[in-house]
Amino acid sequence: RFAAAGADGLEPGDYARVKLSAGADTDALARAELKLAASALLYARHAQAGRFDPSVRISAMVTPSRTFPDPLAVLSNLSQVADAGAALGAYNPPHRGYQLLKAKLADARRAPATPPVRISGGPTLRPGEVDARVPALRARLGRSGGHTSRIYDGDLAEAVRAFQVANGLEADGVIGASTLDALNRWSDSGDRSADIIANMERWRWLPRDLGTRHVMVNIPEYMVRVYDDGLDVFDTRVVVGKPESPTPLLTKDMTYVVVNPYWNIPPTIARKEMLPNLQRDPYFLTRQGMEIVRNGRVVDPATVNWTAGLGGYSFRQPPGERNALGRIKFMFPNDHSVYLHDTPSRRLFANDRRAYSHGCIRVQDPLAFGEVVFNLGMDGGWSEARIEKMLGGAERYITLKQKIPVHLVYFTTFVDEQGRLKAREDLYGINEKVKAILGLGTPSPLAAGRSTTSAR
Repeated sequence: RFAAAGADGLEPGDYARVKLSAGADTDALARAELKLAASALLYARHAQAGRFDPSVRISAMVTPSRTFPDPLAVLSNLSQVADAGAALGAYNPPHRGYQLLKAKLADARRAPATPPVRISGGPTLRPGEVDARVPALRARLGRSGGHTSRIYDGDLAEAVRAFQVANGLEADGVIGASTLDALNRWSDSGDRSADIIANMERWRWLPRDLGTRHVMVNIPEYMVRVYDDGLDVFDTRVVVGKPESPTPLLTKDMTYVVVNPYWNIPPTIARKEMLPNLQRDPYFLTRQGMEIVRNGRVVDPATVNWTAGLGGYSFRQPPGERNALGRIKFMFPNDHSVYLHDTPSRRLFANDRRAYSHGCIRVQDPLAFGEVVFNLGMDGGWSEARIEKMLGGAERYITLKQKIPVHLVYFTTFVDEQGRLKAREDLYGINEKVKAILGLGTPSPLAAGRSTTSAR
């Protein structure tokens, strides 16, 4: 098992193996047993919970629910099974997403080394145009066929559109910054292997039991999915946090839903973004439909000395069409005070790169999402129409009868339902940090900070 650790993206050299000479004495046997036990425990810990603490080594916003194997249980288990290697291997993540990446890692390592085909930068390229990069583009997408023409023809445009669909981009055949970055994301099988291993490592940060019914938000993919007994029963686009105010990685239970919510502005946003405006104009927030509150009572902002700071005042936006949370929010209490919610800013969902929030997750189809959540967490019989009847009026709390685990995850490389290996931008630079800590590869051109704001 130690020698084969690389198949699971681990480093075989981390686990000392024991070699005993013939006729070894009792002391040598004891030392060997201790050495073997230490390697087994280290492997089990690495396989199940990962090789480092991400909240310390990466960011305080990375707070996954890692589960660690009990050392006594590990040793007891290994002493009783017929195949200790298989028992150790079982500490790796059981999740389908992990197993699919493991298979792709094996494929990448078997792939012959080929010179990378990279598409050079340049102006936006549209179907029908002539460009010196077209032959390289044909080679990259496997549409060469002996063609040397520099005309971006219909056959190549069809291949580009298929590539854009596979990579979550607008399928218009236009090659702008985002499409170009995606085309150049992996220059060779080594790059691909490093990214696969880094993402396999992040699967180890999740609970071994994701929940029969659970919600998963993949931040770099800008998607939320609802799973019931292993099946994807609902998915829709989301908006996530900006790089400067990232959505955290975590696992918590969704316990209640708020219809017609107030937006209680977090103190950090109030201090950084709203206080300067109040100092210039006391009625700035009032015109935005917000209320100034102290000790539970709404106050006149002109009576407050804003130059002295917040001074115990808080800000909230009442329910209504202008409310930043929209008409409904889905709560999974956590230390970062983030949640899933509706939004009045519908146009942002049309963009490929959807990182605009202060950390919360905005849902494109909140009522359809709510229908699924209520039917899983309540007694059934819910529909969008039933939820819509509750909209408008006073704030209303609805407690779920069954808690639903919510996993906010960060997979830049994954395998889709068609078995295709997909890659997404490393929005927060987490993937590059994981690779650096594990000693994998070189920095990618898609590390955090490189803008891919083009719609294409």
